[in-house]
Amino acid sequence: MAATTMDRSFGASTKRPGPFGPTRAFPRILLFVVLSVATTWPALAQDSRPAADLLPNPSFEKKAGDGVSGWKSRAWGGEQDARWSVESPGRTGERCVSIGSEKGADAAWTTTVTVKPNTFYRLSGWIKTRDVRDAVGALLNIQNMQDVRTAAVSGTRDWTRVSTVFRSGAATELEINCLFGGWGTSTGQAWYDDVALEQVDVPPEDTQATVTIDTSARAIHYSRMIFGGFIEHFDGQVYGGLFEPGSPLSNDRGFRKDVIEAMKELKVSVVRWPGGCFASGYHWKDGVGPSRKPTPDPVWGVEDPNTFGTDEFVEWCRLIGSEPYICTNAGNGTPEEMKEWVEYCNGAAGRHTEMRATGRHAKPLNVRYWSIGNENWGGHEIGARTPKEWGPLVHKSADLMLAADPKLKLLAAATPDRGWTLPLLKAAGEHLDYVCIHEYWLGLWAKNEMPDYLSCIILSDGPEQTITRVMDVLKEAGCRGRVKIAFDEWNLRGWHHPGFPRKQVSNNKDLAVIDLIAKREANAIASQYSMADALFSASFLNACLRHAEDVGMANIAPLVNTRGPIYVHPKGIVKRTTFHTLAMYATQLQDCVGKLDLETGKLIHGNRWVPMIDAIATVNESGQVWSIALVNRHPSKNVDCTIKMKDALPDGRYEATILAGDSSDAFNDVEHPNRVMPERTPLSFKKGVVNLPPHSLTIVRIPWK
Repeated sequence: MAATTMDRSFGASTKRPGPFGPTRAFPRILLFVVLSVATTWPALAQDSRPAADLLPNPSFEKKAGDGVSGWKSRAWGGEQDARWSVESPGRTGERCVSIGSEKGADAAWTTTVTVKPNTFYRLSGWIKTRDVRDAVGALLNIQNMQDVRTAAVSGTRDWTRVSTVFRSGAATELEINCLFGGWGTSTGQAWYDDVALEQVDVPPEDTQATVTIDTSARAIHYSRMIFGGFIEHFDGQVYGGLFEPGSPLSNDRGFRKDVIEAMKELKVSVVRWPGGCFASGYHWKDGVGPSRKPTPDPVWGVEDPNTFGTDEFVEWCRLIGSEPYICTNAGNGTPEEMKEWVEYCNGAAGRHTEMRATGRHAKPLNVRYWSIGNENWGGHEIGARTPKEWGPLVHKSADLMLAADPKLKLLAAATPDRGWTLPLLKAAGEHLDYVCIHEYWLGLWAKNEMPDYLSCIILSDGPEQTITRVMDVLKEAGCRGRVKIAFDEWNLRGWHHPGFPRKQVSNNKDLAVIDLIAKREANAIASQYSMADALFSASFLNACLRHAEDVGMANIAPLVNTRGPIYVHPKGIVKRTTFHTLAMYATQLQDCVGKLDLETGKLIHGNRWVPMIDAIATVNESGQVWSIALVNRHPSKNVDCTIKMKDALPDGRYEATILAGDSSDAFNDVEHPNRVMPERTPLSFKKGVVNLPPHSLTIVRIPWK
């Protein structure tokens, strides 16, 4: 379980999970959205009144020493290798400004202006590039409003206009950057000219979108491991969740049969266990063999009965048709303990194999997926390490584990921060198949807030940003293409656990401890899990699919109870809204991801915006069947979406499944378990146009030759 996520906003850090700084690279789908602002918001392209440019010296014609009046140079990385210059000619006048670097820089020309609070503004300008590579590239952004940025320009491009519209919120002063790099360092050279910050009218909502699918482009296979899950010894996930001996709903091994059937419906591909933070205080030998004793859990403040251990976990995975994935103890455990666990699971001879044979499994358990540690980057974790310590520990652990079984697939705790992950990859990257990334975009660890629909859905671009950041770290380390990204914990909402995790055993008779543990019951409030959770999950999976060459695994955290898609109670289960999203993606998509461009308006909430429509197109091996996932994020408005299959337009009725609910706040609970259900229905297209209901996920199947 992730308790915090380190983040960098050009040198700062935050305890809020998720990326709040500018992305390091813009995927094509979002790039197209941003560049289409003038098209999709026509009122913003031509305001009825002339707009006054608030920036000083916006065309950089006034020099001041070696620089320009009103602007100054700034760097967050590679300052010694960056060069700021004033060059001629500009795009329209005699001068423009430029930033370049041969070795890599994260730098800007910057200025500060006064603005009105809660007012809409357009930030725009012209950028030219030559051989700009790595990190984000060249763009305009606002330093103290990190979500506000234009599209990035990279490679070699002639003068290109970039623009974005935003609301100032409480800000009365903005720091504007002509940015080069960001979230890492870029090489090459970029020129900036004719920048502008203008007050604009409140933008109208555009309820039309266009999805253009290139049916002749190469499709990419994606990994079904993105449909994975996670189970931790936390609250009611294991005991009273998937494992409940004595229940009339359990089989003779104590596994809940209704949970097993639900997991089969989800087609869960891989399950990570036993933690989470729990793993950093868990010793696997406590949970094997015939003579097991309860053990106090130092992390979550309870006593674990150890009746569910390695053997039970692997058995359960086999029952649901999933690959078992074990997270080892790199907290108060040792590399030798990790090796012995591998020997217990996969060995054919030796004392740990003999230990396994005293139970139910004489034959090897064949556990292929193993991670070294859990969030050892965080101070909340038992066995927290520095980047300098972490890489060598992973290397040593991997050496021992691979000596026990050279066929393992190895993962290790990582972050999107290059300061942590780059040293890890340099020290141990040769042994790793994946880096483990944990993201919960709403923290909620100490206070169980329940934000409204828009406050949740506006975070939907977070997964895309995280993926691009990690991709760039992998590239910088020379590992991209070989080492994949595993989101082996992800969810919109972080688990509620005030006062925990801890690093030593708590007094289970302490009334304060008892009260804190009871507060975890807030995770079960059914009304939290609305269509926002369902559509955020769809957006997360779309981001993974768009980056299928880099994202190899994803495990929703958790699968059962707490924030999971399945709520288990003594008389049955409730399939939350997220369950239906995950089931639709796991069962209705084709095997390959196609190429698409998306043009859509913006959904604005507060100072942030996301594309109103999100989309992914998948195709079968023959190229003759397409399954297209369309997400309408608007809480109350239908959107007319045009689907173009290259130059052709689908026309007629096509098989589809729609998940919407009777309102954006709809949820399922024990009394109303089927309030939100997917509906199979023919969907009508008229010259390529289909009407998408509000707050909905639609997956439509289109035969195409």
